Amino acid sequence: MDMAVVRALVAVGDDEIVPMPELFWHRSTLHGQAHVARVLVHAFRLIAAIGCVEETPRLWAAVYLHDIARRHDGRSRGHGADGWARLADLPEVQALFARGGVRPGDYQAIEVAVTRHSKDEPMPDEEHWRLTALLKDADGLDRVRLCDLDPKMLRHDEARLMVPFAEKLFEQTDRALVVGPDCFTRLWAEAQRIEGQ
Repeated sequence: MDMAVVRALVAVGDDEIVPMPELFWHRSTLHGQAHVARVLVHAFRLIAAIGCVEETPRLWAAVYLHDIARRHDGRSRGHGADGWARLADLPEVQALFARGGVRPGDYQAIEVAVTRHSKDEPMPDEEHWRLTALLKDADGLDRVRLCDLDPKMLRHDEARLMVPFAEKLFEQTDRALVVGPDCFTRLWAEAQRIEGQ
């Protein structure tokens, strides 16, 4: 399956598919909008490779929320739960999620994934493991920016095969990507170019 087909399953524009910089508590170059945009590209590629398209809106929402409540760039086991808690005070984001295909029944899985992504390794028998594992792998692929990605820590074989793409995407966009409304549009064009090579 093509990653563009997966992207089309989230019916919102590129200018709102990732959080704007002002939505982040910590304005970071490590965990800010550019990072979330790359994680979303990895998420769409994982869904395309694995074929679990039913997870697309839920994974998009989890990616969107996963780092918005960071207070610093260091280790922070609670920032996922804080990100989830922020959603209650963001009616505009709730409306965005609804337009993008997130249904009320999806929120429990999104909460688990966002909360667990910053904690210990989830077990395959845990509820909503698949969504959590997809988020952790998509987020993990962007660890190339920190030069500490260990492919053995990725949960899906498909994710391990995506490490060269993640490296190339980061190398091609690290200094060139400007945060703001066009961030995802520019990143998506570069991801499609790399994918087509």
